[in-house]
Amino acid sequence: MIDLLTGISKANNHLLKEPLIADAFQLCITALGSHISIDRCYIFKNQIDDGVLKLYYEYEWCNEGVIAYLGSPELNGYSYDAFPGLYEELIQNNPLYGIVKESPNEFFREIMEMQGIKAYLFTPIFSNDEFWGWIGFDDCQTERVWKKEEVQALHSVANNIGIRLNQDRTQQNLLNTLNELDMYIKSSKQAKWEWDLTTNEVYYTYNWFGMLGYTNDELEHNYYTWRNNLHPDDIETAEKNINLYLNGLSDKYEGVIRMKHKNGKYIWIKYSGMAILDENGKPIKLLGTHIDISEIKDKEKQLEISEEKFRFIADNTTDLICQHDINGIFTYVSNSSKEIIGYAPDDLIGQNPYELIHPDDVLELRKRHQAILIDQKLNISTFRFRKKDKTYVWLEIVSKLITDTEDQIIGIQTSSRDISGRIKAEEEMKLALQKERELNELKSGFVTMASHQFRTPLTVIYSNIELLNYKISLLSPSLKKDIKVISNRVMSEIDRMTELMNNILIFGKYESGNLKVEIQEVCLISFFEKIIETYFNHEFDGRKVILETFGKIRKVKSDESLLTHIFNNLISNSLKYSKNKANPLVKIVYYADHFKVEVIDFGIGIPEEEIKHMFQSFFRASNTSNIKGSGLGLIIAKQFTELLNGTISLSSEEGKGTVVTLIFPYEN
Repeated sequence: MIDLLTGISKANNHLLKEPLIADAFQLCITALGSHISIDRCYIFKNQIDDGVLKLYYEYEWCNEGVIAYLGSPELNGYSYDAFPGLYEELIQNNPLYGIVKESPNEFFREIMEMQGIKAYLFTPIFSNDEFWGWIGFDDCQTERVWKKEEVQALHSVANNIGIRLNQDRTQQNLLNTLNELDMYIKSSKQAKWEWDLTTNEVYYTYNWFGMLGYTNDELEHNYYTWRNNLHPDDIETAEKNINLYLNGLSDKYEGVIRMKHKNGKYIWIKYSGMAILDENGKPIKLLGTHIDISEIKDKEKQLEISEEKFRFIADNTTDLICQHDINGIFTYVSNSSKEIIGYAPDDLIGQNPYELIHPDDVLELRKRHQAILIDQKLNISTFRFRKKDKTYVWLEIVSKLITDTEDQIIGIQTSSRDISGRIKAEEEMKLALQKERELNELKSGFVTMASHQFRTPLTVIYSNIELLNYKISLLSPSLKKDIKVISNRVMSEIDRMTELMNNILIFGKYESGNLKVEIQEVCLISFFEKIIETYFNHEFDGRKVILETFGKIRKVKSDESLLTHIFNNLISNSLKYSKNKANPLVKIVYYADHFKVEVIDFGIGIPEEEIKHMFQSFFRASNTSNIKGSGLGLIIAKQFTELLNGTISLSSEEGKGTVVTLIFPYEN
């Protein structure tokens, strides 16, 4: 026991005297290990990695012939979960000891036996009530049964290790604080001074002399160095403030003075100080700081000049310029208020503008008011303001924040202009648009009604012509031929009229916005084969529509109904305007991000000067007077193409033919 106490005494001595904590810990465990008949003494430190508390082997002493494990990865980075019961016991500040083979934890036994350990003692280390780690003692020779007094004595060493940790942490925090304070004073270019009132000695430190342009040895450390460099107009006030404070007639010592710089100019100094009192409450020392605020004073001067310029501009502009406090109260109103709202500036200053706002606009204006204070962004709003003659005027107001040198909000500035004329014009435009919308709806309804109403008589006429053709089969051949020519002419005009009605109906739906787009997957080749087979495979002159494809075939997503209207019109035109010519051609070209369709005919073509008009409603080329048509096919194709995010263009040469080119995306 005597050896144990000797070891503990030496260990505590190292903890107290060694300046470096790492040396103190290593010498501590060496003193313990060499005096208490053990084979290994060590310290484990707790550390949180990725949110998990883990063990790290930091210090170690080994007896002669015993293997050292310091630095071994097998003893580092384990969480307490690997050793059930260890953390729960140590966190209670209870030592843990025993014989290895009797431990119920198989993994713990394996680790300990790997190191040849037969008996162990762990005692926790707490630093400032924080579980920092633990110190361990291993016996590799005997299955040692630790005595209670031994455990308590070694536990006291662990407590002393925790105390040393607290001291180091406190000293480091204090050193950091002092360094931060020193760095702050230096970086902020503050000057510090001390005045010993019992000896009348004054000492200037940090940047006091440098602030005035001097080195530390150019001026003396006394009261008169300060007084002699004061601006003559500030001496009386500055000394009065000191006396009031030191005599207890003022509760603080602070203010602004001017001091003479070495270059002959005066700089602005903000000063503050605090008295140190004796046990009787009498001041014995005055401590203070100086800060050069010349730059701030210059900015204030510039601000005053800017304010004067602002007042001049505001009072000579046609807009209503106002300034408000953060609650909205008028603090400044420009002279233009008389002309715009009938009030003189003095009538409004100090007034709450909400009392003059139209009741229906107050809630919205309050929302805008709160929004600019929170978002701090330029805000534009319109509202009705009650003029002095009790009538209302529409104002458009632009609001922005007013901030001080520290970016603190101190008010709101507004610029307002009378927009009553614009509001009236907008209302008139809304009425005109509403009437135009109603007229369009009426026109659309008429077009739809007329198209449907014309279908019925046309159908009746067509069916009666067919019946007439049947009846004339009984007549003589010459009379039959004459009547047949007339009936064919009537049926041709009926077909023309029916086509016109169909196109007008479709055009009317588009114009009224009632056309629905339904996107689905479309195979272009199958689509065109179906159109050609259904509508264009029985031409009286025997011509056929030729379909060609180029590129890698892909499916597209589009509206099959709209595509049918587009290409039905275009292919019909290619046949209609190329009678007795070569077969029309439909060419599909697949590109990487779009596909192109060309409808090509080799017919009469279009006069060059008329091509630019071809996509206008009811326009027909001058060389088509003897060919039936509605003049709506191309405009319908253009509108539906653009509805499907495509483009359409036309090129033609009179007497040689026409090419209509359409480009579409693969997906709509």
